[in-house]
Amino acid sequence: MAKDGKGIIEKIIGKAVEIRPSKHYDAPVIAPVKKNLKESRVAIVTTAGVHLKEDDPFDTTGSDPTYRVVPGDAKMEDLMITHGHYDDSQAHLDINVVFPIDRLRELKEEGVIGSIAENFYTFRGYIPKTRPLIKKSAPEVAKALVKDQVDIAILTPG
Repeated sequence: MAKDGKGIIEKIIGKAVEIRPSKHYDAPVIAPVKKNLKESRVAIVTTAGVHLKEDDPFDTTGSDPTYRVVPGDAKMEDLMITHGHYDDSQAHLDINVVFPIDRLRELKEEGVIGSIAENFYTFRGYIPKTRPLIKKSAPEVAKALVKDQVDIAILTPG
């Protein structure tokens, strides 16, 4: 634990988030699949804290509702993880465990899916203050996915 008490503060905040009553939101409407998988455009959306090395890292000191855009043709060596709230040791060995970009490319090459989205979207999953995420970031990403004509979004946790 850091001498400034940061570790204990994060634990207390985390516990408060677990037990506090939160505003009830209706379940999201799941869009029906209208295309054959072989014709579908697929994107990845993750809360694993993945981003391009050249991007600003996620803020691991608090609640960061921002997102990063990862091009669909990004190279593995250009990616990194900034999260701090899960054991990402295996993901650093093979980022596909949280961000299955190579598996998606294989599915495209095998003809299982039609195409890969122009961009993927990434978040840091520990976001105790959800209002900015719900009101700004998530709707922006949803609009971007629609604009890119994504049929299926693979969601991966962090």
